Amino acid sequence: MSDNPKTIDQLNAESRDIWDANAEAWDKRIGGGGGWQSTIIAPMVEKMLNIQPGERVLDIACGNGIFSRRLAELGAAVVASDFSPKLIALAKQRTTERTEQIEYHVADATDIAQLLALVGKDGQPFDAAVCNNAIMDMPVIEPLFRAVAQMLKPDGRFVFSVMHPCFNGQSISMQAELPDYDQEPTYSIKVSRYLSAEATKGLAIREQPLQQYYWHRPLHLLLNSAFENGLVMDRLEEPQMIAEMPPTNAFAWANYDMPPLLFVRLRPAK
Repeated sequence: MSDNPKTIDQLNAESRDIWDANAEAWDKRIGGGGGWQSTIIAPMVEKMLNIQPGERVLDIACGNGIFSRRLAELGAAVVASDFSPKLIALAKQRTTERTEQIEYHVADATDIAQLLALVGKDGQPFDAAVCNNAIMDMPVIEPLFRAVAQMLKPDGRFVFSVMHPCFNGQSISMQAELPDYDQEPTYSIKVSRYLSAEATKGLAIREQPLQQYYWHRPLHLLLNSAFENGLVMDRLEEPQMIAEMPPTNAFAWANYDMPPLLFVRLRPAK
């Protein structure tokens, strides 16, 4: 990332423009659920958050609000934010039930002042916070961790999911091999780069018109950023992708004994 001649502010502004341009395609594809969001992300995050009715929850980088609405179904009072005005507009359009339980705001997760403002005028802290598969979309993550540590109650929890930096990203390739005389293929992942923190562009869904930025961070940078900004980890999950039917594609994640996603639960340091 240090080799990129653009400043962090320039990269963030470009990333916002990209997400605004991709918002409608993303919303149409993701809609009300489906894919990884329904099969792996939402169930795992729900389990790790263990939301109780009446709790106040912050949903950072909420996209079209799909998980915000699920949190409201679980009985939470939700404050949801995203840096893309178009995604927030789509989230509001899709929120037709429990509207009194969800507040949507345009807020940049790389700006600590904008995040801290989400507590509201009364400064009421949150019982829990969540950020689903968005940290790899951010050029800097220290402001997010620092703000969350300040906005949570002492016994609060923060759960984030992210593309697993060891096994999923622009520097990996999935390989299916069938050695002579073997009856079943061997599935493996080739990793060409891991330790270098860098920004690349790619497509999350084929329908989106523009490639988006991905900021790869090895585990020590990702987690130490949280630890250094007032958070400690008390749970980590690496669920395997399991298909309901036998995969027909050699590159389906269900073939691989490796996790495509990483889930982390953090709490304010005592």
